[in-house]
Amino acid sequence: MKMRHRNLDEEEEDGSDWNEREFNGFFLIFTSLLAVVFVLGKFLHDRPRLQSALPEAGLTVIVGVAASAIIWLVAPHLYDADLVVNDPKYGSDIRDIANGLLSFSPTFFFGILIPPIIFNSGYHINKRLFFRHIKPILLYSTAGTFINIIVMAVLLNALVKADLTGEFKPHFSELLVFGSLIASTDPVAILAVFQKKRVDPQLFYLIFGESVLNDGVCLVLFDAFSMIVGGEGNFNGPVDAAWSILADFLISFTGSMCLGVASGLGVALVLKFVDMRQCRLLETSFYVLVMYLPFFAAETIRLSGIVTILFTGISAQHYAARNLSMGAQDDTDVFFRIISHIAEVAIFLELGLTVFGLGLTSFEDFCIEFFLWSLLVCLVGRACSIYPMTFLFNLSCNHTKGNQNMMDELDAEGSLAYTTLNDQTAESSDMSISYNKAHMLWFSGLRGAVSYACAKNFPDDYGNHFYFVNITMLIVLVTVFVMGGLNEPFLNFLRIETGVDEKEYMGKYKEPDNLFRILDRGYIRPRVIRDYKKRKSSYNTEQIKHRISESVMNLTRSDSVEVTLDEHRQLLNILAANSLYCKRKSIYDYGASLNE
Repeated sequence: MKMRHRNLDEEEEDGSDWNEREFNGFFLIFTSLLAVVFVLGKFLHDRPRLQSALPEAGLTVIVGVAASAIIWLVAPHLYDADLVVNDPKYGSDIRDIANGLLSFSPTFFFGILIPPIIFNSGYHINKRLFFRHIKPILLYSTAGTFINIIVMAVLLNALVKADLTGEFKPHFSELLVFGSLIASTDPVAILAVFQKKRVDPQLFYLIFGESVLNDGVCLVLFDAFSMIVGGEGNFNGPVDAAWSILADFLISFTGSMCLGVASGLGVALVLKFVDMRQCRLLETSFYVLVMYLPFFAAETIRLSGIVTILFTGISAQHYAARNLSMGAQDDTDVFFRIISHIAEVAIFLELGLTVFGLGLTSFEDFCIEFFLWSLLVCLVGRACSIYPMTFLFNLSCNHTKGNQNMMDELDAEGSLAYTTLNDQTAESSDMSISYNKAHMLWFSGLRGAVSYACAKNFPDDYGNHFYFVNITMLIVLVTVFVMGGLNEPFLNFLRIETGVDEKEYMGKYKEPDNLFRILDRGYIRPRVIRDYKKRKSSYNTEQIKHRISESVMNLTRSDSVEVTLDEHRQLLNILAANSLYCKRKSIYDYGASLNE
C-alpha cells in the first residue's frame, strides 16, 4: 500500500524518536496484553458454547478496550506524580507510551502486520478446491467487489446530498475510498465455525477464496481512489477519472500478481540450485524471508505489496516448498501460521486500544447519522455484490447442464466423441450455488484487520481522516460482535449441510486437464523443482506408497533395517517431493490453527 496521502495535520506518534525507556515500556505493556489475550483464548476454546457467541477477535477487542480505558483514566494522573519531580522526563515518557499504545502508525500496520496475514492465507489455500471454484470466486472478488464499492459510494453520496448525514459532508471521492476499504472482508470468525462443523466445502471455499482475492482487489482500488482525493480538478470529467482508475487498477494488480508468482518461482530456483537441506537453520531462515522481501520490492517500484505477497504465498507453497527438507517444510509451515496469528491478534488488540484514543469518548470527529447509514449501506452493497453474481454463475451452470443433456442424447445414439467433455460438463453442472449458500455468503461479509488498517491510512486532504477512522472502527466492531456471534445460529437456520466427509467429497472430484495443469506439470515443475523428472520416472505413486508401508511395518518389528545414510536421505527426499510422507492436510485448513 502506497503512503502518498498521509498528510495529517497532527502526525501520529510512530515511535521513531522514542528513547530506550519509552521503547521498553511500550513493548512491555503491549506484549503483556498479547499474553493476556492468549491465556483468555485458551479458556474461550474450552467453552464451545461461549465461543460460538463470542469470536476470538471479539475477545481480543474486549481486552484492548479494557486496557484502553485503564490507560485513558490512569495515565493523566501519572504525569503529575511525585516521580516527575525527581525525573522531569518521567511524565513525558509516560505520555509518549500512552499515545503510542492508543494509536499505532499506519506504516507499522502495512509494513509489519498485514504482509504475514495475507501471505499465510495464500500459502495455506487448497489449490485444488480454490481452482475448482475459481469462476464464482473471481466473480465475487472482482466484479462483485467493484459493484459493492460503487453502490455504497453512490448511496452514501445520495444521503449526503439529501442532508441526512448531519454536519458531516464528505466528498464523493472520499466515499469511493471509504467504499473500497469497507468492502474488504475478514471472515476468520465464520471460517473457524465452518472448520469445526465441517460445512459444505463449496461454501467454505467460496467464502475463503473470495476473502483472499477480495483483500487484494480492495487494497489496489483503495490506492487508486486515494489518488483522486483532493485532485478532482486534474481530470477532464468523470469519464477521464474512471479510465485513469481502471488503468491504474489493471496495471497495479496485474504487475503485482506477476511479481508475486515470479518471486515464488525465483525462491524455488534458488533452493533448487543451492541445496541447503543439510543446513536446516540456514534453509529455514532463508525461506521465511519470502514473507516480506517481495512485499517491499513491490512497494519500492510502486506496485501493490499486498497483492504481490498473496501470489507469492500461493506460488511459493506450490513450487518452492517442494525443494525444502521435510523438517524445514514443517518448521516454516508452523512459523507462518504463528506470525500470521500474532499479527492478526495485534491488529484487533490495537483496534480495542484505539477506542479511548481517537476522541470517541467525547464524540469528537464522529457522526452518528453517517455511521448508522454506513452500516445499512454496507449490507445493501454486499447484497448487490453477492446475489447478481450468484444468479449469473447459476445461469452459466444451467447453460452447461443443457449442453450436457444434448451430449447425453448423442451418447445414447452411439457417439463416443464427447465422453471426456461430458464428464467435465457434468462436474460443472453440479457446482451451482443455492440461495441458502448465497444468504450465508452475504452474511459472512465481516469487516476486520484490512479495513481498519486502510482506515489508518485514509487521505486527509479534506480534514475527514479521523471521521472515517472512527466510523470504520465501529463498523468493524459491530460486524465482529454481532454478525460474528450470530453466524452459527444463522448457519443452522439456513440448514446448510455440515459434517461432510472430506475423503468422500474429494474422491468424487476428478481434476480435469487444462492448459495451466499441462504447462505446470510438463514445463514449469521440471524446471524449478529439484530432480522432478528423475523422481517421476524412477518411482511411481504405487511404488512410493509400498515403500512407505514397508518402512512403517519395519518400525513395528524388533529387527533392525540397515541402510546407508545416502539411501536414507534419498528415500526421504522422494517421499517429501511427492507429498506422500507428510500427513495429508484437511481441506478445512486455512492457516489459522495448528490442529489440522
